[in-house]
Amino acid sequence: MKYANYYLLASIVLVMFLGPMAFDYGMLSLVNLEILFLGILIGSIFLHKHNTKLFKITVVSLILILINILIFDLNQSVFQYFLKLLIIGITIIELFKEILRTKIIDAHIISGAVSIYILIGVFWYLLYMLLLMIDPDSFTFNLQHTNKLSIDMLYFSFTTLTTLGYGDITPTSYTAKMWAMTEAMVGVMFLALMISRLVSHFNSHLKN
Repeated sequence: MKYANYYLLASIVLVMFLGPMAFDYGMLSLVNLEILFLGILIGSIFLHKHNTKLFKITVVSLILILINILIFDLNQSVFQYFLKLLIIGITIIELFKEILRTKIIDAHIISGAVSIYILIGVFWYLLYMLLLMIDPDSFTFNLQHTNKLSIDMLYFSFTTLTTLGYGDITPTSYTAKMWAMTEAMVGVMFLALMISRLVSHFNSHLKN
Protein backbone atom coordinates (compact mmCIF):
# COMPACT_ATOMS: atom_id res chain seq x y z
CA MET A 1 0.00 0.00 0.00
CA LYS A 2 1.19 3.49 -0.87
CA TYR A 3 0.74 4.98 2.60
CA ALA A 4 1.63 1.87 4.62
CA ASN A 5 5.00 3.31 5.68
CA TYR A 6 3.35 6.45 7.06
CA TYR A 7 0.69 4.46 8.90
CA LEU A 8 3.33 2.20 10.41
CA LEU A 9 5.47 5.14 11.54
CA ALA A 10 2.43 6.91 13.03
CA SER A 11 1.48 3.72 14.92
CA ILE A 12 5.01 3.37 16.26
CA VAL A 13 5.11 6.99 17.46
CA LEU A 14 1.72 6.58 19.13
CA VAL A 15 2.67 3.40 20.98
CA MET A 16 6.33 4.12 21.76
CA PHE A 17 6.18 7.77 22.79
CA LEU A 18 2.64 8.92 23.52
CA GLY A 19 1.60 5.59 25.07
CA PRO A 20 4.10 5.58 27.98
CA MET A 21 3.36 9.27 28.67
CA ALA A 22 -0.35 8.52 28.93
CA PHE A 23 0.47 5.53 31.15
CA ASP A 24 2.50 7.73 33.56
CA TYR A 25 -0.43 10.08 34.03
CA GLY A 26 -3.01 7.34 34.53
CA MET A 27 -4.67 7.74 31.14
CA LEU A 28 -3.75 4.24 29.94
CA SER A 29 -3.13 0.84 31.49
CA LEU A 30 -0.68 -1.86 30.41
CA VAL A 31 -3.64 -3.63 28.80
CA ASN A 32 -4.41 -0.53 26.71
CA LEU A 33 -0.77 -0.29 25.66
CA GLU A 34 -0.83 -3.91 24.58
CA ILE A 35 -3.92 -3.23 22.47
CA LEU A 36 -2.20 -0.20 20.90
CA PHE A 37 0.80 -2.39 20.13
CA LEU A 38 -1.44 -4.41 17.82
CA GLY A 39 -1.57 -1.29 15.62
CA ILE A 40 2.13 -1.73 14.87
CA LEU A 41 1.55 -5.36 13.89
CA ILE A 42 -1.39 -4.42 11.66
CA GLY A 43 0.67 -1.67 10.03
CA SER A 44 3.42 -4.19 9.39
CA ILE A 45 1.02 -6.50 7.58
CA PHE A 46 -0.09 -3.82 5.10
CA LEU A 47 3.49 -3.36 3.91
CA HIS A 48 3.26 -6.64 2.01
CA LYS A 49 1.43 -7.21 -1.26
CA HIS A 50 -1.76 -9.18 -0.70
CA ASN A 51 -0.83 -12.01 -3.03
CA THR A 52 2.52 -12.83 -1.39
CA LYS A 53 3.44 -15.58 1.03
CA LEU A 54 4.77 -13.03 3.52
CA PHE A 55 1.39 -11.33 3.67
CA LYS A 56 -0.33 -14.66 4.37
CA ILE A 57 2.26 -15.55 7.04
CA THR A 58 1.85 -12.24 8.85
CA VAL A 59 -1.97 -12.38 8.67
CA VAL A 60 -2.04 -15.91 10.08
CA SER A 61 0.43 -14.87 12.80
CA LEU A 62 -1.73 -11.88 13.77
CA ILE A 63 -4.86 -14.05 13.92
CA LEU A 64 -3.02 -16.52 16.18
CA ILE A 65 -1.87 -13.62 18.39
CA LEU A 66 -5.46 -12.39 18.74
CA ILE A 67 -6.65 -15.90 19.61
CA ASN A 68 -3.80 -16.25 22.09
CA ILE A 69 -4.70 -12.92 23.70
CA LEU A 70 -8.32 -14.02 24.14
CA ILE A 71 -7.25 -17.33 25.67
CA PHE A 72 -4.67 -15.84 28.05
CA ASP A 73 -6.76 -12.73 28.86
CA LEU A 74 -4.12 -10.30 27.53
CA ASN A 75 -1.32 -11.99 29.49
CA GLN A 76 1.74 -12.63 27.37
CA SER A 77 2.93 -16.12 26.47
CA VAL A 78 6.08 -17.49 24.87
CA PHE A 79 4.08 -18.40 21.76
CA GLN A 80 2.68 -14.88 21.50
CA TYR A 81 6.12 -13.28 21.77
CA PHE A 82 7.44 -15.64 19.10
CA LEU A 83 4.68 -14.63 16.68
CA LYS A 84 5.28 -10.93 17.32
CA LEU A 85 9.00 -11.43 16.71
CA LEU A 86 8.15 -13.15 13.42
CA ILE A 87 5.95 -10.27 12.21
CA ILE A 88 8.39 -7.53 13.28
CA GLY A 89 11.39 -9.42 11.87
CA ILE A 90 9.74 -9.89 8.47
CA THR A 91 8.75 -6.21 8.43
CA ILE A 92 12.31 -5.05 9.15
CA ILE A 93 13.69 -7.21 6.34
CA GLU A 94 11.06 -6.06 3.83
CA LEU A 95 11.55 -2.38 4.64
CA PHE A 96 15.32 -2.76 4.41
CA LYS A 97 15.04 -4.47 1.01
CA GLU A 98 12.82 -1.63 -0.21
CA ILE A 99 15.39 0.96 0.87
CA LEU A 100 18.20 -0.90 -0.89
CA ARG A 101 16.19 -1.24 -4.11
CA THR A 102 14.99 2.34 -4.36
CA LYS A 103 16.73 4.91 -6.53
CA ILE A 104 14.80 7.85 -5.11
CA ILE A 105 15.19 9.01 -1.51
CA ASP A 106 11.87 10.66 -0.59
CA ALA A 107 9.65 11.02 2.48
CA HIS A 108 8.28 7.50 1.91
CA ILE A 109 11.76 5.96 2.11
CA ILE A 110 12.88 8.14 5.01
CA SER A 111 9.79 7.15 7.02
CA GLY A 112 10.63 3.52 6.23
CA ALA A 113 14.20 3.98 7.49
CA VAL A 114 12.99 5.60 10.72
CA SER A 115 10.48 2.77 11.15
CA ILE A 116 13.23 0.17 10.75
CA TYR A 117 15.39 1.78 13.41
CA ILE A 118 12.54 1.90 15.92
CA LEU A 119 11.36 -1.61 15.00
CA ILE A 120 14.85 -2.94 15.72
CA GLY A 121 14.40 -1.66 19.27
CA VAL A 122 10.94 -3.25 19.41
CA PHE A 123 12.35 -6.55 18.12
CA TRP A 124 14.96 -6.71 20.86
CA TYR A 125 12.41 -5.65 23.47
CA LEU A 126 10.34 -8.69 22.51
CA LEU A 127 13.47 -10.86 22.71
CA TYR A 128 14.23 -9.58 26.21
CA MET A 129 10.66 -10.19 27.36
CA LEU A 130 10.79 -13.70 25.91
CA LEU A 131 14.09 -14.31 27.71
CA LEU A 132 12.64 -13.08 31.02
CA MET A 133 9.77 -15.53 30.69
CA ILE A 134 12.27 -18.34 30.28
CA ASP A 135 14.84 -17.03 32.80
CA PRO A 136 13.50 -14.36 35.21
CA ASP A 137 17.03 -13.75 36.56
CA SER A 138 18.44 -12.64 33.21
CA PHE A 139 18.37 -8.98 34.30
CA THR A 140 18.87 -7.07 37.54
CA PHE A 141 16.98 -3.87 38.32
CA ASN A 142 18.58 -1.18 40.49
CA LEU A 143 15.15 0.25 41.31
CA GLN A 144 12.39 -1.71 42.99
CA HIS A 145 10.96 -4.23 40.57
CA THR A 146 7.32 -3.46 39.74
CA ASN A 147 4.60 -4.83 37.49
CA LYS A 148 5.70 -2.37 34.76
CA LEU A 149 8.22 -4.85 33.41
CA SER A 150 7.24 -4.42 29.75
CA ILE A 151 7.80 -0.65 29.86
CA ASP A 152 11.08 -1.11 31.75
CA MET A 153 12.38 -3.55 29.13
CA LEU A 154 11.21 -1.33 26.28
CA TYR A 155 13.21 1.47 27.89
CA PHE A 156 16.23 -0.83 28.31
CA SER A 157 16.05 -1.92 24.67
CA PHE A 158 16.18 1.62 23.32
CA THR A 159 18.89 2.82 25.69
CA THR A 160 20.91 -0.18 24.47
CA LEU A 161 20.08 0.41 20.80
CA THR A 162 21.25 4.03 21.04
CA THR A 163 24.29 2.95 23.17
CA LEU A 164 23.25 5.24 26.06
CA GLY A 165 23.36 2.49 28.67
CA TYR A 166 22.23 4.30 31.83
CA GLY A 167 22.97 1.23 33.97
CA ASP A 168 19.73 1.09 35.98
CA ILE A 169 18.86 -2.21 34.28
CA THR A 170 21.72 -4.67 33.84
CA PRO A 171 21.86 -7.94 31.86
CA THR A 172 23.23 -10.67 34.13
CA SER A 173 22.95 -13.93 32.19
CA TYR A 174 25.36 -14.55 29.32
CA THR A 175 22.47 -14.74 26.86
CA ALA A 176 21.15 -11.36 27.97
CA LYS A 177 24.64 -9.83 27.77
CA MET A 178 25.23 -11.17 24.25
CA TRP A 179 21.81 -10.03 23.03
CA ALA A 180 22.33 -6.54 24.48
CA MET A 181 25.77 -6.30 22.89
CA THR A 182 24.37 -7.46 19.55
CA GLU A 183 21.55 -4.90 19.68
CA ALA A 184 24.02 -2.06 20.28
CA MET A 185 26.13 -3.24 17.33
CA VAL A 186 23.10 -3.53 15.04
CA GLY A 187 21.93 -0.04 16.01
CA VAL A 188 25.30 1.51 15.18
CA MET A 189 25.72 -0.47 11.94
CA PHE A 190 22.22 0.40 10.72
CA LEU A 191 22.87 4.13 11.14
CA ALA A 192 26.20 3.76 9.35
CA LEU A 193 24.54 1.90 6.46
CA MET A 194 21.77 4.47 6.13
CA ILE A 195 24.24 7.36 6.11
CA SER A 196 26.42 5.65 3.49
CA ARG A 197 23.30 4.92 1.41
CA LEU A 198 22.28 8.58 1.47
CA VAL A 199 25.80 9.79 0.68
CA SER A 200 26.17 7.39 -2.27
CA HIS A 201 22.74 8.43 -3.57
CA PHE A 202 23.55 12.14 -3.46
CA ASN A 203 27.00 11.56 -4.99
CA SER A 204 25.47 9.69 -7.92
CA HIS A 205 23.06 12.59 -8.50
CA LEU A 206 25.91 15.10 -8.40
CA LYS A 207 27.82 13.13 -11.03
CA ASN A 208 24.78 13.06 -13.29
